[in-house]
Amino acid sequence: VIQFGPSNRERSARSVYDRLMWFVCDGCGIVSVCFAYGILGSSNLVVVRWAFRSLGMHFRVLDTIVYEVLFFLSVWSHAACMLTNPGTVPLDLELSEGTRHCVHCRSAKPPRAHHCTVCERCIQKMDHHCPWMNNCVGARNQKHFVLFLLYVFLQSATAICAISRHMLVALPPTGNARRRRDRLLRAEKNSSGSAASALESLIVLSEGESVACVLVLFVALIFGLFVFVMLCDQWGHILSDASTIDTMQGAAPEHRRPWREPLQEVMGRGPSWRWFVPIPVKQGRVSVKCDV
Repeated sequence: VIQFGPSNRERSARSVYDRLMWFVCDGCGIVSVCFAYGILGSSNLVVVRWAFRSLGMHFRVLDTIVYEVLFFLSVWSHAACMLTNPGTVPLDLELSEGTRHCVHCRSAKPPRAHHCTVCERCIQKMDHHCPWMNNCVGARNQKHFVLFLLYVFLQSATAICAISRHMLVALPPTGNARRRRDRLLRAEKNSSGSAASALESLIVLSEGESVACVLVLFVALIFGLFVFVMLCDQWGHILSDASTIDTMQGAAPEHRRPWREPLQEVMGRGPSWRWFVPIPVKQGRVSVKCDV
């Protein structure tokens, strides 16, 4: 007997597995994730070790704490997005008469669900498949994706400001640059109340440190602009209650809802501090309509 697709027992077992854990075994996605973590980690090292060195002790400690919190939240958001089931349609869901089904995975296909050829599943409210996340962005993990974009953008902005200031202070100055550096050092001395803090700011960058700072500055500019555009795009789709795929296909929602409803479906009830932490949205708090 030739069997097309998984058996009922296999479907039930896989549905249980999807609820317990989720990881997409895609080579391109895994390489992209390793590359992303490498950029985040190396940039964090350069900014904290060298870019903040020209600050006074009090500002250095404060800025380091803020930057490390942003770094932790960005990594946490990325891991949460990557390891969270994006909203797969259960394989063991029985098909009723008149219900659409997917020709690829043979599962029920609710409205606004799309099949992903990489994840090999139908995803509820699928926005797109992101290789940097090694996962689809869908109904259950879009919040984590948005938070990742937000925290990476804040990291990039902090890195740009810190490295620019440090290079202005540390590079051998001439003319107007020397006068700007002297003003910065006087302000540093007045704010810290210690001449030692001002003298500590007189740090000359080595050749290797200069190259590292320039590279991180370039990466921060490129990625900062990229994630800012993506963040604006995501917020636009969320507030208009239309995913990226829906927009590309010209499929507008049948019933236009107030912007607060789709926003709370993604972020949870609020405004709340939970919006800014990559924790799962409680299903009891949000009315996500994924019924068939």
